[in-house]
Amino acid sequence: MDHNVEQYAEMKREVIATYHRAAPTYDQVGTRQFTHFARILIKRLAIAPESRVLDVASGRGALLFAAAAGLNADGLAVGIDLAEGMVTEAQRERVARGLNRAAVVRMDADRAAFAPASFDCVLCGFALHFFDYDLALSQFLRLIKPGGVMAASFPTGTVNPGPELERWGWLFKLTKDVFPPDFTPPPAWIAPRRLNKPDKVRAVFAQAGFVDLEIEQHEADLYFRDEADWWAWEWSQGSRFWVEGMRPEARDRFQREAFEHLNAMKEPGGIRMRDAAMFVIARRPR
Repeated sequence: MDHNVEQYAEMKREVIATYHRAAPTYDQVGTRQFTHFARILIKRLAIAPESRVLDVASGRGALLFAAAAGLNADGLAVGIDLAEGMVTEAQRERVARGLNRAAVVRMDADRAAFAPASFDCVLCGFALHFFDYDLALSQFLRLIKPGGVMAASFPTGTVNPGPELERWGWLFKLTKDVFPPDFTPPPAWIAPRRLNKPDKVRAVFAQAGFVDLEIEQHEADLYFRDEADWWAWEWSQGSRFWVEGMRPEARDRFQREAFEHLNAMKEPGGIRMRDAAMFVIARRPR
């Protein structure tokens, strides 16, 4: 691990609180990238209908609901999350969809209250970088039946980053400019960098005892309807750490200048962003 126990506890509290506040619009505005990549991953896994599935840090249920939709009366998908807002919103959506093979529980994944070998598959979408992942992966391995699957998605850069950096480079520069020159981002704000390369995730999964690792890159052109949709999206997911951390006058400048750039980027389909995700699929040894 790259931080001590106290630092991890502090980061964990910040992550839970931030995502609780983001829950009402999480994956409901903007590109909805979590739903997009969740559907691809679940289709790729081809989970058996009678499976028991655990979705860790389930958020609004992108992976959970996609998995539960393919289960029969013998199957069950359980989503756990510590952000109360996420659990409330996911439970509401589960009922609205009539997914009786899904359940949503507020639970700390660091101390998941399940018996060993309870699940055929454990999922974790865009969240493992927030964990003490050396310990978490060892625990998830214990929860999986021998021969069962662990699948996780991670934010990552595109294979050919040049065009996107050219189109979106202003955003990184603007974000940097609105903070003081000596500003150091807290660990929660930059946590995705911890597991954003294949060699990093391969090493931690192997160290935890997983085998048959497969790493895949998936990319897509996703769209914001307009500037307002992008601004709502900024508050709905991980970038909320940054916009909440800006001073009011800096946030006003950030929004104003961003809207000017975004207006110039509009295409017939909206404002395009090339997004990418890394999938890691591994097994518990038989």
